[in-house]
Amino acid sequence: MKGKIVLITGGNDGIGKHTAIGLARLGAQVIIACRNREKAANAVAEIRAKTNNDTVSSLPLDLVTLDSVRQCAAQFQAQYSHLDVLINNAGLFTSYLQHTTEGFELQFGVNHLGHFLLTQLLLPQLEAAAAPHVINVASHGHYAGAIDFDNLRGEKGAAAYRGLKAYAQSKLANVLFTLEFARRYPHIRCNALHPGGVRTRIANKQGNWLISLGWTVGKLLMISEEAGARTPIYLAADPSSAAFTGLYFDEKQRQRPPAQLAKDETLAKRLWEASLNFVDTHASRTP
Repeated sequence: MKGKIVLITGGNDGIGKHTAIGLARLGAQVIIACRNREKAANAVAEIRAKTNNDTVSSLPLDLVTLDSVRQCAAQFQAQYSHLDVLINNAGLFTSYLQHTTEGFELQFGVNHLGHFLLTQLLLPQLEAAAAPHVINVASHGHYAGAIDFDNLRGEKGAAAYRGLKAYAQSKLANVLFTLEFARRYPHIRCNALHPGGVRTRIANKQGNWLISLGWTVGKLLMISEEAGARTPIYLAADPSSAAFTGLYFDEKQRQRPPAQLAKDETLAKRLWEASLNFVDTHASRTP
C-alpha cells in the first residue's frame, strides 16, 4: 500500500481506527474523517506512533449534516489529486427516533445517505486513481432489512420506531448502494462487507439502558475490534482481492451471497435515484 491514498470515515475509534492502523503499517497515506476533532487528533497521534507512518492525518466530517459532507469532500479535493481507496466505515445505532440536520431518520442519514453523497463528490478523485476501490462497511443485519420509502424521515412517528429495524434498513441500503455503484461504475471497484460481531461501543452510545446492557453482556461472545478490521484491510490491500467488485464479504474474508433484496436491481435503482434526489434537494446554498 506504499504511496496509496486511503480515506476512512470514522477512523478515530473501533474498526475504523484498527483499519487505519493496519493500512498505515502497510505504507498507505491514511486520512481519517471524524466528527470530533480532538479525538481525531489523538487517534492520528496514536496511529502514527504505532505504525511509524507520519503521513497519517485527519479531516473533519460530521455525517449528521450533508453540509459537513460537502465541506469534507471539498477539503480533500483541495489537498489530494486522487483517491485510491475510500472506506465508508462510520456508522451508528439508536433505539429511539432521531433526525439528521436535513430531517432524515438518523441511521438512514448517517449510515447510508452521508456516505452516498461523499462517494458521489469524490468520484473525480477516485477516477484519477490507477485502481480505485470503494469499500462499504455493512452488516449481517442487512438480511433483516427492507427499504420503507414512506418512512425515511420517520414519518410514522416515534411510537412506531424500532431501532434494530431502522439499523437493518440502513445496512441494506449500504449493500444496495454497493451493487448499484458497481453496475454504474465498472471501472471503480466497489465491495461491501460484514466485519463480524465486534466489541465496539455502537450500542452503548444511545439512551436505552436495556439495549446498552444487553450489548455489553453480548460483547463477551464477540470478536475484537482488531479482528473486525481484517476484512476491510484485506479488500483494500490484498492483491488477491483486486478482481472483486460488486460483492459482499464476511468477517473471514469470504465472499457471501447478500440478501435477496440486496440483489433486486429495481430496488437498488430506486434507492439510488431517491438518494440523489435527497442530496440534491438539500444541497448547500453556500457558494
